[in-house]
Amino acid sequence: MNPSARRLGPQALAAAFVIAFAAPAQPQTPVAPGKPGAKGRPATPAKAPAGPAETRFRLVLNGSLAPSGQSYNDVRTPVAYAEPSTIRTAYESGTGFGFGAAIQASVYRGLGVLVGYSLVSRDTTGSVDVSRPHPLYLNRPRTASAELASYGYSESAADLDLAYARRAGKLDWAVFAGVTLFQVEADLLSAPTFDERYPYDTLAIVATPAAAAEGDATGFNVGGRLDFLIGRSLGLGLQLRYSTASVGLSAGADASDVTLDVGGFSVGAGVRFYF
Repeated sequence: MNPSARRLGPQALAAAFVIAFAAPAQPQTPVAPGKPGAKGRPATPAKAPAGPAETRFRLVLNGSLAPSGQSYNDVRTPVAYAEPSTIRTAYESGTGFGFGAAIQASVYRGLGVLVGYSLVSRDTTGSVDVSRPHPLYLNRPRTASAELASYGYSESAADLDLAYARRAGKLDWAVFAGVTLFQVEADLLSAPTFDERYPYDTLAIVATPAAAAEGDATGFNVGGRLDFLIGRSLGLGLQLRYSTASVGLSAGADASDVTLDVGGFSVGAGVRFYF
């Protein structure tokens, strides 16, 4: 090799190193066509995670308390000893206890229907005042009074409501309103028996038997419910409800009709099933 060639070899090698370090190659990662973030294509936003599926059905089972009592009365005028007598009866029904069951179906975004049935029973007491003709003298009535005990009263209600329900965490709530069909059975005084002895100037009531009278009416109801989930498909809750209607009962052919304002305010508590 001649001296010129030997001088060019190290110079060429030094020039190659200078070029390599002065302008290093910039590698580019290939981007697959259509991939988000590719040049000229906007990134697609990530989808939010789907929320829990809407509860379609709720089965509501309640024990219920109806704190307000009821007062009602009747008057009858049977004929005795060729003269009209008068029997006035007053009834007092106390606090009611019962149970209820309902199923609520959501149709669209929590809006749906609720169908339910409830039954409430009450103990009834009262009093009876009698004015009864004298068997020997005209226009000389005798009077007597007695207390009534162990009379019964039951009231069933079938509800068809429009309902709206939503859930927030472990709380599930609903409001509802609709039509209620009431069925009432109440014990009313039948024909009392008397102790009448010569000379018949005094009168005593010996027995006050009861006879069941039935009636029905259509009214309305409105209420709400707040429940707490203790599992995926189980909960406990409280329900407030107000319902009302006017029911007429007949105490007999010679008696005035009895008018009852049924329903009223009630509080229920119990278990819930979600599915």
